[in-house]
Amino acid sequence: MIPLPCDNLNKNGFAVLIGVLIVGAFGVSIVLYLVLSGLYSYQNSFTLEQSNLAKATTNSCIEVALNKIQLCSSTVGIGNVQLAGNSCDYEIINNGDQSRTIQATSKVGTVVRKVKVLIDQIDPKITIDSWQEVVAF
Repeated sequence: MIPLPCDNLNKNGFAVLIGVLIVGAFGVSIVLYLVLSGLYSYQNSFTLEQSNLAKATTNSCIEVALNKIQLCSSTVGIGNVQLAGNSCDYEIINNGDQSRTIQATSKVGTVVRKVKVLIDQIDPKITIDSWQEVVAF
């Protein structure tokens, strides 16, 4: 019987080739994982930065509304504050007597932060009953 050319293949070389392919695939998957985790980390830190900026803008907006109440205790209505390129909308609501509610909303990028402040007393000093971040008013 005449040997076929395929019978002369080196089986060790074939095993090495498969091993190199497996190690290469494993290495590519590790590199891909590192690249994607870095991308997701960047996105998360960017969103966190937007969230912190929106919170600071909303708190500053509340401070502006408190200042308006301090200057004129009968102040009610809506207003807008522009801070470093970001805007915040607020509303001062008269709940009767010296009680007031301030609601402020700020949006930075895709992040929206809302704060609600309840005021018990205006004169002689403003007394804040609660200052909390809320999901909705």
